[in-house]
Amino acid sequence: MIILSAQFLIMLDASIVTVALPDIQHELGFSASGVQAVVTAYNVAFGGALILGGRVGDLFGRRRFFVLGMAGFALSSLLCSLSVDATMLVACRVLHGLAAAVIAPTALALLADTFPEGAARARAMSRFGIATVLGFVGGLVLSGLLVESLGWQSVFYVTVPVGALVAVLIPRLIAPAPVAARPGRLDVLGAVLITTGVALVVVAPTQGSAQGWTSPQCVVPLVAGLIVLVLFVFAERRHPDPLVRPGLFRSGMLRAANVVTLASGLLSGSAYLLVTLYLQEVMGRTPVQAGLIVAPIGLVNVVFGMVLGRLIPRVGLAASLTGATVCAGLLVALVASQVTVTRSLVLFALVLFPMGMSILATTVSSTLAATAGVSPREQGLAAGVRQTSFQLGIALGVAVLLSLASSRTSVMEGKGVAHGQALAAGYQAAMYVLAVLVIVAGVVTFAEVRNHKRAITARRVPATIT
Repeated sequence: MIILSAQFLIMLDASIVTVALPDIQHELGFSASGVQAVVTAYNVAFGGALILGGRVGDLFGRRRFFVLGMAGFALSSLLCSLSVDATMLVACRVLHGLAAAVIAPTALALLADTFPEGAARARAMSRFGIATVLGFVGGLVLSGLLVESLGWQSVFYVTVPVGALVAVLIPRLIAPAPVAARPGRLDVLGAVLITTGVALVVVAPTQGSAQGWTSPQCVVPLVAGLIVLVLFVFAERRHPDPLVRPGLFRSGMLRAANVVTLASGLLSGSAYLLVTLYLQEVMGRTPVQAGLIVAPIGLVNVVFGMVLGRLIPRVGLAASLTGATVCAGLLVALVASQVTVTRSLVLFALVLFPMGMSILATTVSSTLAATAGVSPREQGLAAGVRQTSFQLGIALGVAVLLSLASSRTSVMEGKGVAHGQALAAGYQAAMYVLAVLVIVAGVVTFAEVRNHKRAITARRVPATIT
């Protein structure tokens, strides 16, 4: 429960701030475009430092860094709520993201340490998936209530007491994970390169959405980030104790897990957000009403998650990865077909349930696959890679799909379509594109899993002597 509370808080923070942005802009003097830096600062720091956060836990003690991360998260949340100007808030959000980048991979690695592979880990990871979905949906629900009743500061200080309590309880309730007798030195060059490269790649889609996809603000960080990541690969091949072992990604199952994790990030970050915006801007619901319509998905997923932990071991991890991803894409397409001006709200709410269940299934199966077959010494690293893929999916999905929806709306209005219908057409187009991307991820995953099985079979079958 302690570990799941940490994951819940991180996902809550990922979604709860969005609704508060207009109030933050007004009170702290942000420009209309500059207020997005409140979200961007967190995402860049979080996404960039995840692999480093997971690896330092492997080397120097996961429980120790879990405590430090939770304490830092609570403190930075408090500082965010006390911010008196734009500069202070953005700086505190950077600290917020760095603390979360330590928590997320160490929490997942501690789960993998505690529960051995098989049915026990499947049940644990299903609850981890429940916490992920509940945190994100809970942020959408709570944000409207908090901002309307207590102001924008409340979206930050609501996490302070929980974060502080978790930090105090961790040493009492979680045994320290074994640390290598010779932990080795931290690959400082690799840490700088991977953190910088991923941070630049994460910030690029945000700038593309705001400034244009061919603007220097988008192209320069994207190209620079890719160059830095290539340099990172070369540096790791030459380092005696690399931050990321080059052979880590030779496993087809691990590659498949990260493809599905990327798709899961796309789904978690974009599907619920597009649905919430549609309910508000097309169907005329308030933020609180929209959140309450989406909230039952989280409650249903609590029950479904309990079943999922027992179902995946029976179906098989490989089949679950592919099946969950393809089903999620098809169900997003089903929801997209209901995004119209005249749609019955009750019918629309009903089709959200299977979509939410499929998103949970992709999250759980990809998390299990990302930790399967990984050495205990590298669980933090594998968790950091998994969380980075998830965060990239969120960043790409939100930036690209919202930009696509806006462009489609503008085109429809240019053709004389009424504003409400144009908005619905924009959100519908974005959800159809999301569905296609997720289905493609499922097809790629199928190919990777099949190659992984062939590789295992080839290793087991002895060579024929002629």
